[in-house]
Amino acid sequence: MKFHSLRFKINTAILLTCFVIAIFFSVIFYPFETNRRQSRLERIQLLLSTIYEQRKEEIANEIFADQKEALAQSLKEIQEVKDIAEVSIYDIAGRLLLSTNKNLKDSLRPSEQIILKKTPLVAKTIRKGDSFVEFSSIIEIIGERVGYFKMYFDLAEMERESFYYIMFSLTVMFSVLLITVVLLNFLLSKSLIQPAHKLRDAIRKVKLGQMGEQVSLSSMDEIGEIATDFNEMSTKLNEQHVKLVNAIEAKDTYADKIKKTNEKLEKLNYTLEDMVVERTKELTTSYEQLKKEIRERQRADKEKKGLEERLARSQKMEALGLLAGGVAHDLNNVLSGIVSYPDLILMDLKEEDPLREPVETIKDSGHKAAAIVQDLLTLARRGVTNTQVLDFNNDIISEYLRSPEHEKLRTYYPHIQIDTHLEADLMNIKGSPVHLKKTLMNLVSNAAESQPSGGKVAISTRNQYIDSPVKGYDHVQEGDYIVLKIEDNGAGIAQEDLNRIFEPFYTKKIMGRSGTGLGMAVVWGTVQDHHGYIQVESTEGKGTAIELYFPITREGAKKETAHMPIESYKGSGELILVVDDVKEQRKIATHILTKLGYTATSAASGEEAIEYIKENPVDMIVLDMIMDPGIDGLDTYKEIIKISSGQKAIIASGFAENERVTEAQRLGAGQYIKKPYTLEKIGLAIKHELSK
Repeated sequence: MKFHSLRFKINTAILLTCFVIAIFFSVIFYPFETNRRQSRLERIQLLLSTIYEQRKEEIANEIFADQKEALAQSLKEIQEVKDIAEVSIYDIAGRLLLSTNKNLKDSLRPSEQIILKKTPLVAKTIRKGDSFVEFSSIIEIIGERVGYFKMYFDLAEMERESFYYIMFSLTVMFSVLLITVVLLNFLLSKSLIQPAHKLRDAIRKVKLGQMGEQVSLSSMDEIGEIATDFNEMSTKLNEQHVKLVNAIEAKDTYADKIKKTNEKLEKLNYTLEDMVVERTKELTTSYEQLKKEIRERQRADKEKKGLEERLARSQKMEALGLLAGGVAHDLNNVLSGIVSYPDLILMDLKEEDPLREPVETIKDSGHKAAAIVQDLLTLARRGVTNTQVLDFNNDIISEYLRSPEHEKLRTYYPHIQIDTHLEADLMNIKGSPVHLKKTLMNLVSNAAESQPSGGKVAISTRNQYIDSPVKGYDHVQEGDYIVLKIEDNGAGIAQEDLNRIFEPFYTKKIMGRSGTGLGMAVVWGTVQDHHGYIQVESTEGKGTAIELYFPITREGAKKETAHMPIESYKGSGELILVVDDVKEQRKIATHILTKLGYTATSAASGEEAIEYIKENPVDMIVLDMIMDPGIDGLDTYKEIIKISSGQKAIIASGFAENERVTEAQRLGAGQYIKKPYTLEKIGLAIKHELSK
């Protein structure tokens, strides 16, 4: 076989292709095998970590209680897990306490102790020529370090499995390549080499002048097509030879014509160049105009996208708020007994009665649960029942800084420095002090929690006039505002999380350990209820600044009224009708009214109350606004005043005042009180209405 022959080249190409395939297979197989081994190591590491997490408390307790037999049994049970070769326990000084390896005498090196104090160690290691995965960690109990834990996982089985897998794969690959080489060589020889030799011989004859030489091949592939084309070429060569001789004779004539044509083309070229320059100027002008239109369109699209995002965010919060409002309404009904009954029970208990303390605990727990419901109502934007004129610096910030909640925060984060920068002549606002204090508390708590190792939280206020809308997280509209700014230098908020920080229960903290997950949602709801705006700026690793904009008021602040003694709002046997669709609510209200010295009865629906009024005149009605099924409080009151004109009534509900409450009051109903009932709340409202 000659080195320059077609057969040699084809065979060489086949071998090179097989070689490249083998290399490609190896390149693909090696990372796969590496990833497979790495995945197996990760599963082993997860297994060791899981075993340790499951047994660490038990081992810590056994070390702490010096229960060596129990500790030895625990190590034995761990070693029974497949391929775990050795488990050892060291005391806090690094001395060996117990090991499943009887020959082990060494203590932990100081460098190992230092590493394990920071983080558990999982690493592959070689011991006496064999491969192992080593897992080491410090052992703690109630925050106190009591020793070190170490175990080894034998990798021998994994190494054998990997070796057998590689050998099998190589054997299969080389067998397939060998069969492929033999088959390709046979097929190419039959279909390519032999026809090529025939074509070569025919071409040599044509080269020697035999123009009419023909090749006989019956194949229908490309070689057959080449043979057919060769036969046609051979046939036409004679014809072309004759034409060529005639063309040479006419060459001079055609040369003159070509020269004249070239001169015309040169003149035309100059004209085309001038036209191209002019057209280029026109296209440049159009291009600049198009770029300007594109920039304007992009700016409009960006503004549209921002509006759509804010609308979607607002709609999402409204939907979540609607859900929260429904849940809060039901919880208010459930909590009424927990909040109201302790007051009634305490009235019947003596000061030295041992039941007073647990009943007061129940009362406090009920009020705490009611505070959570208040958060849900704020989220539902149904929590602000009334507003008053406030000096934000004194009524909100100063009150919060003196509150038990702030003192509790300072005990949790003693290294946090609170700085205040309050504008001296800050304008008043109109709002709910309860909700605004809760908003301030949530923002300061979040700022402190973002700096567990210590830092600074800055609280500042200022007057701000906005003369044109300010774009940001919210679009702040033109007007006079006071601005509350809470700034920290903590961990910051990731850019992808900024648009979700005000969603209920969306938090990076551990739920149940750091609040209810409603903190920032309450902030959002409170700001919306006060017709304000929010601006948020945050950089990861540098800190966060949140600004709340509240519209100012020109009204002056009013003085608070003191709590009144119970004797001042007790009754004198007046007949009170309680109308409520919830049995527990009727029972609580009638019980409270009886304790206050009234004669109380109840009706389970608006229709039942109307029938009762027809036969029995009453001094006062306590009317639930939301009742289902049947008519609600407003429709009930409309029918009652047809029967008893000027009938006195007070309105009760778990939600905030709405248009239907206002309509009932316009028809003659008295005060609105918010559930759950308390002695003072319902007593003062009834006393006030009866005194009219």
